Amino acid sequence: MADNQPRLAHLLQQRQLPGLDGFRMVAVASVVFYHAGIEVFFSARHGVAGFFVLSGFLITWLLIKEHALTGRVSLRDFYLRRSLRIFPAYYVFVFVTLSWDFMRGDPHAKEVLWPSLTYLMNYYNAIEGHPSSSVAHLWSLAIEEQFYLLWPILFIVLLRAGRAWAIKCLVVLAVLVMIWRSVVVSVLDWGNSWAYNAFDTRFDNLAIGCLMAFLLERERVQRVAETVSSQPWMPLVTLAFLGLSRSVANYHYEYGPAFTIDAILLAVLLVQLILLSQGKVFGWLNHRVVVYLGLLSYPIYLWHVRGLEAGLKLNMLPEALQVVAGVAIGLMMAAASYHLLETPFLRLKRHYQHRDKPGPEIATTKILGNKAPESANDRY
Repeated sequence: MADNQPRLAHLLQQRQLPGLDGFRMVAVASVVFYHAGIEVFFSARHGVAGFFVLSGFLITWLLIKEHALTGRVSLRDFYLRRSLRIFPAYYVFVFVTLSWDFMRGDPHAKEVLWPSLTYLMNYYNAIEGHPSSSVAHLWSLAIEEQFYLLWPILFIVLLRAGRAWAIKCLVVLAVLVMIWRSVVVSVLDWGNSWAYNAFDTRFDNLAIGCLMAFLLERERVQRVAETVSSQPWMPLVTLAFLGLSRSVANYHYEYGPAFTIDAILLAVLLVQLILLSQGKVFGWLNHRVVVYLGLLSYPIYLWHVRGLEAGLKLNMLPEALQVVAGVAIGLMMAAASYHLLETPFLRLKRHYQHRDKPGPEIATTKILGNKAPESANDRY
């Protein structure tokens, strides 16, 4: 480990973990590029799995932190925070999008109305074969919402049994989901839509993130993490393994073990970026523009499809410029959603969270000037 690199234990005590907004920006960019028809190494498949791992890690990390500070976890406050963070932007997007679809006579609008309103878009896609629609991409948000609903309750139960028991249970759950997904694809022949979209076949990605939060409490694991993050070239090795996994042209592997293996590699990459984003090579992950785009990742994910559709209507422009215009329109929609709609609810959200003890501020202070950084609770 480089002498000037901060210890992971120190970074994990910060109000805002470094590098995460950059990771979020890369993940959402991979999804936008995919829907724009642009092939990149860090694919949309990796981007969505990365979001799942990150969500599992952050939510569990915050729950552990709340329990350590207060001695308990308030389910009421958790669900209120999640609702204020997620529902306003989500339901405005669904209302605007489906209203427009109904007005222009889209035959799919009626079919997807209830799945999108009830956060069941993932199972609608799983059953219907992931049909194309303006809200089809909400499947991943449905998985996350189902996770938010179930995980805090399971977290409390597991924590009562002890952290060691929680770790063992998460490992078992991840393995069981991997096996179940392989059975779905290779034995039951339900098709890759179920394997890709269903909560019961994707929970392993989230469980690996949850597992990472528990493991990083352990000094031995922190030392291992620092060892595999001690040089700037080490994330390239992780990315190479991700590329190798992606290159395996086997249907049963791709929709079976690959999801779990990729999630483990993305968890390793996430830890590496937390540490290495404090250095020169990966310092761009904490650049103010990257942080801002990471902050907008949720509304970008919601609105990017509509933005790309609008760009394609600019027929007077070359195709490449239509894509650029579509991305720009999507970004403007996302910025409007965040600043005009989400921010007031985020202020309300702070009334339902535990208060951190005063602690040192990280490099985000440089990014935001004299403004104090948001706590992780404020954003999530």
